[in-house]
Order: sequence, then C-alpha cells, then structure tokens
Amino acid sequence: MLVLLKDHNVFFDNPLSYKFIFLWQPDSWNLFLPNRRDFIAVCYIGRFTPPPKERLMKLFFIRYTKIIFIHLRLHKLFSPFSSLLLNLYYLTKFSAWASKNKNVPYNDFPSKWSYEKRYKLYKWVVEKEHLEYTPINYLEFGVAAGQSFLWFLGQNSNTDSRFYGFDTFTGLPEDWGPFKKGAFSNNNQPPAIDDTRAKFYQGLFQQTIHKFLPELNNNKRNVIMMDADIYSATVYTLTSLAPFLKTGDIIFFDEFAVPSHEFKAFTDFVQSFYIKLELIAAANNYYFTVFRVA
Repeated sequence: MLVLLKDHNVFFDNPLSYKFIFLWQPDSWNLFLPNRRDFIAVCYIGRFTPPPKERLMKLFFIRYTKIIFIHLRLHKLFSPFSSLLLNLYYLTKFSAWASKNKNVPYNDFPSKWSYEKRYKLYKWVVEKEHLEYTPINYLEFGVAAGQSFLWFLGQNSNTDSRFYGFDTFTGLPEDWGPFKKGAFSNNNQPPAIDDTRAKFYQGLFQQTIHKFLPELNNNKRNVIMMDADIYSATVYTLTSLAPFLKTGDIIFFDEFAVPSHEFKAFTDFVQSFYIKLELIAAANNYYFTVFRVA
C-alpha cells in the first residue's frame, strides 16, 4: 500500500500502528514526485507488534559498541592480543566439539603425542572402510615430500584407482604458527613416484583445483587428505570440493586440533554448506581426524 506524506502531515489514522518498511527522502524520487517537499513511504498492511524491550536493548548495545570502538580506534589497543583471543575463542569451540564427539569407534584421547600415530589410524580406516581393493579417487592437499601419499598408494591395488596430489612444493605460502613461510618445502619438485595412477598439480590450490575438477571421475569413492595446514587453503579446498562430495566419501584432517586453522575451516565449511560430516576416528588427541560424508 502506497501512502503519500506531504509536509510531514500523515493521511491515515494512527500511523504508529503500521510497520514502515522503506522511507525515501525526496531527492531519491525526483523523477516520480513533482513536489520536492513530498515524502513517500511503503507500508506493510497489518498491525505492528513492537519488538521486546530486551531485543531493542541488545540491538542498541551492539550498534553503539561498534560505533564507539571505531570512533575511539580501539583496534590499536586490542590488536596485539587479537591472535591470542581468536585462538582462545576457537579453542573453546574445539573443546566443546571434542566433548560432544568423544564416543567414536577409534579415539585415543587422552594419550601421549606422537606424529607417527597417523599410520595406525590410516590402517584402521582403510580396513574398516574396505579401501584396499575398491577403485577410489585419492586426493591429497599438502603433499610435501609425499610420505602419506606414498603410503596410501601402496595400500590400494586397484588399477582403476587414481591418486592426485596438490602442493606448491615450495613450502607454506604464509606463516603458520611457529612455522615460517617456505616451511615444508620439497625444493620445488613433486615426489618421484613410479606409478602411472599418480599425478601431481603444482601451485597454489586457488590456481590448480578448478583446472583439475573437470577430469575428476566422481563415480568412484573419494578419499580426501586435508594436510593444507593453514585456514585459507583448507577452507578454499573444502568449498571447491563441496559439489562433488557424496555419501560415503572419506575426509582426513592432518592438523585438525589447530583451532584457528583446520578446525575453523571445518566449522565454517559445515555451517556454510549444511554438509553433514560424521566423525569415525580420531588419533593423537584429535590432531588426526577422519570423517565420512553422511
């Protein structure tokens, strides 16, 4: 319903009983209103229920906190602590997630930390999910020297399986915790592997994944190894693969317990795409985790 208001005089009874959706000043309507003093409003037909005072107070607090923060440039005060606060925030979310998901068939929490535990976990998943002989697509994001890539290549003997590795092979593209840019480099060279089923894509994931996806035969079961370490690479990869994920696909995370990187990417991904990932195994105090697409 359109209602013209001229010189602020209202032409219907009790205007406060209606909900205003839009209100434009005359300058926006020069082509439509010959009189520049006129106003136009679009009204919702129906009675207006005032929002609860509690909600109004929350909105008031949120809005003016932002204004005050920006006006006083409080970022200068909090900037030195931002990384710590971000990590604590996601560590809190990670702890809550771990408490909720502790009852899975394979979980060694709490236990002594050891990076070598990943191979025992891999073996358990391969046997549990019958990945030894079935044709699979194995996709590893973050290959480095290729240790886990070679391990999975040796576990599956099906000639129709394909193994794809993605990495810059020049190390991390940015700092990651105590590791500096360039860490985990393989001297700009993919691993030397004598198996025709294996293929490597060198470069940033943002440069290579979209070129690879048209050749992916998605009729096979996908086994995905997320060893990208950093948040940006992990969330980009998961987002790119989302249209291709199907029930039964397996996703490994190699640094899941890093709250503001792989865990944050996982959280943002499942919340954004409404994809249900079922935890089936965890090792090394949730540092290594395995999910099945439900």
